Amino acid sequence: MAKQASSKSLLSAQAIVSKADALVKQREDFEQNEYARSNKRLYEILAEVLAMYEDAKVSKTVLAETVKQMKDNLAVSKIRIQTNTLALTLFVRYVFRTDRQRSMNYSRTLQAALQQGISAKQLAQFIEDCGGVESCKKQFTKSSVVVAKETSIANNMTLVDETLATALINPLAEFKVANSFVADTYNKDFVFVIGKADKQGNIKALGAVPAYSAGMTKWAKQQLALFFSKQQELAKKNANAKRKDTALANAKSAVKSKTPTETVGELLAA
Repeated sequence: MAKQASSKSLLSAQAIVSKADALVKQREDFEQNEYARSNKRLYEILAEVLAMYEDAKVSKTVLAETVKQMKDNLAVSKIRIQTNTLALTLFVRYVFRTDRQRSMNYSRTLQAALQQGISAKQLAQFIEDCGGVESCKKQFTKSSVVVAKETSIANNMTLVDETLATALINPLAEFKVANSFVADTYNKDFVFVIGKADKQGNIKALGAVPAYSAGMTKWAKQQLALFFSKQQELAKKNANAKRKDTALANAKSAVKSKTPTETVGELLAA
């Protein structure tokens, strides 16, 4: 479950969301009155979206709280956000309230800019120099971090399904809750359980969540896939270390990507 945000993070997130709400009104005015005459204002609005994202990223707690508030506000407007949506894409969708494809196009434009070290202040000129949003978004390529993450999930999803199927036959533990807790979830794929763990791996089961989310199920399985991938990599490294003491010394340090990788689900579950 997401940690309780501090009052400072809460206020910072509220300030960012308030800016976003004001920007929504500016965007509406732009689309109604300026759209046919100038793309410059569109680029400026996108720059302001990127600036808000940069402000939120000063702290993971602030970013998570901003994402939570934006997601909750969009839910009121019947706009559903999937857990695997990038936080940056959520910022775009919050301001533009548009379809997923258009939001993705704008998000890729911002990601292309971030990959090249472009700041919010430089964004409008960057898009202009690219020849517009359509040309700019084509410059975006998934970072090695994102590609590796997606590959790890895909390669280990079969293992996840097999592990869960085996665990269903031989579960780690069984406990009973009141029927009312599972009235709406017993016939779903899974039931979510809230627990508390210590360093030794002891887990106290605190209760069952009386609701089901397909999005959270997908996220949970993806996290298992990533965990299995990390365990496999660790085992491989340990094996290599035993065969050759100098293996790790010769490894090159990975270059940290500037491309945003945090998703809504990861931020809200942190």
